[in-house]
Amino acid sequence: MPTVHGNTTGIRQTHIERLESVYDMEIDRKQFCTAELLESLASFTGATGREAMAYIDRSGRVAAVAVGEQDRATLPALRKRRSESRLSGLRCIHTHPGGDPSLSTVDIQALKSLRLDAMAAVGVVEGKPSAIQIGILGKAAADGDFSVIGFGPYDIHAVPDRALWAEIRSADARIRPDVSKKAEAEIARAILVGIDGKQEDHDPLKELSQLADTAGFITVGSVTQPRSKPDNGYYLGYGKLQDLVLTIQALRADVVIFDDELSPAQIRNIQKELGKTEIMDRTSLILDIFSNRASTHEGRLQVELAQTKYLLPRMTGYWTHMSRMGGGGSGGGGARRGEGETQLEVDRRLLRKRLHELEKEIDKVKSRRGVQRMARERSHIPVAAFVGYTNAGKSTLMNCLSGSDVLAEDKLFATLDPISRRVNLGSGEVLLVDTVGFINKLPHDLVDAFRATLEETRTADLLLHVVDASSGNRALQMEVVREVLDQLGAGNKPVLTVYNKCDILSDTILEKDGVAVSALTGMGIDALKKAVARELSAMRTELSVLLPLDSGAIVSRLYASGHVSSCVYTESGIQISAAVSLEDASRLRASAIKVY
Repeated sequence: MPTVHGNTTGIRQTHIERLESVYDMEIDRKQFCTAELLESLASFTGATGREAMAYIDRSGRVAAVAVGEQDRATLPALRKRRSESRLSGLRCIHTHPGGDPSLSTVDIQALKSLRLDAMAAVGVVEGKPSAIQIGILGKAAADGDFSVIGFGPYDIHAVPDRALWAEIRSADARIRPDVSKKAEAEIARAILVGIDGKQEDHDPLKELSQLADTAGFITVGSVTQPRSKPDNGYYLGYGKLQDLVLTIQALRADVVIFDDELSPAQIRNIQKELGKTEIMDRTSLILDIFSNRASTHEGRLQVELAQTKYLLPRMTGYWTHMSRMGGGGSGGGGARRGEGETQLEVDRRLLRKRLHELEKEIDKVKSRRGVQRMARERSHIPVAAFVGYTNAGKSTLMNCLSGSDVLAEDKLFATLDPISRRVNLGSGEVLLVDTVGFINKLPHDLVDAFRATLEETRTADLLLHVVDASSGNRALQMEVVREVLDQLGAGNKPVLTVYNKCDILSDTILEKDGVAVSALTGMGIDALKKAVARELSAMRTELSVLLPLDSGAIVSRLYASGHVSSCVYTESGIQISAAVSLEDASRLRASAIKVY
């Protein structure tokens, strides 16, 4: 489960686990908070006497949970991609153990300094939330300081969600300078950086641009350098890196995103030259996307595991230690604690401990999936798993075949968690499984973290390799998918290639062994169903055997998993003819009195 941050010393594990459940709470994006959330925070405070705090983003996801003393709480600095002239996109809801919901001086200072959407205090009396008061930034004074508009106190069941969100939108507009009041969803300005080893007429950063767009960045420029491989010390040559510094200043960029995974040494060297400008590499960008899109407990576990593996060797370059973020009754807030080698070692030890915990949790997930898979096998329904490059249209194709409503967006990595649907092919049923998309330079840690999910590809009867037929990089994308399948141990599985988006195909040069479809228009869907049925049928064999009279269980299995054409009970045994899987055929031959 995601970590509860802050001072947990002396708190029973049962209380910590209860607070961890806050991460799994569902908050509608139109709600400011829920009574369930407030009651959970208050229950923890009543049991421990400690302040409890939750940070919630605008999608309704609980981004962080922390505990602390009555005057402060610590929690890792959350990446804020919005500029300082915008609200952070996070609201803080925390408890006051003394029962008074009034916002303290520290609360108000934290609201201002962190540019929070809102700061909310919940009074706690005997473990129950008494009332909630909310503060939102008001107008700026001549000296640049902001006033704070107070709302409430309210009963926890009567929080005016619509009015509060309207005020947050107004505050977002108020704090921005006139020159920066652009689209409501504007966030950080990014420069993309990459190595162009091919030096051909192509855009080497096209895919990185799509990733940045999916993560919510605005791309304002790009820098490429013709090199056979990245520089070991600075990724770019040192002179090109100095040019990048000038480009950052000219374009007023907030972040620089590199198209490869940076080593710890590269991170340190580049950060020294770029100063306060945030740097990300391709891996951290993909992890950022996965983190924002993970919607289930399993998905969040897998993403956190990948993030932890990525962060551990890079702590000296990336790690921003616990920063005190306001909330509570009195005392200092907002000050950052000092860092040192000793503290860094402590952090590394904690991170290794968390890594071990996550791996144990993932093993449990793997075990549960194994049980589910065994139940599926007992039902004898063949399984076809969608695989393919990200944004090839797998989820849209799943919807088209099954009539379901799986989330399908024109964004990279719209699907993280495997989704299953039964589909009738006319000749029988098949279980379709949608899986996470692959991508070039897919981080190894991410493949390892999602192995429990991606094992669906290894155990499926048939892989449906969905290809974006309209992509100019079609051949490269297909090769990437084959490489990842080999990495997963699924390279020898039967594969049916499905060329999607053929309604916008600019050419007709496709491999002959595939099926051309358009999930958007429905073109070729009937042909795809027939092709899937044909492939699954090819995995069966016709067999006629004579079984002992006490083989009723075997006969029942054949009726459930195969296609029985005849079954006659005679004095000498049960004479049965059926189309069965190769595995069942082997078992039948071993049990039969006679094989015809």
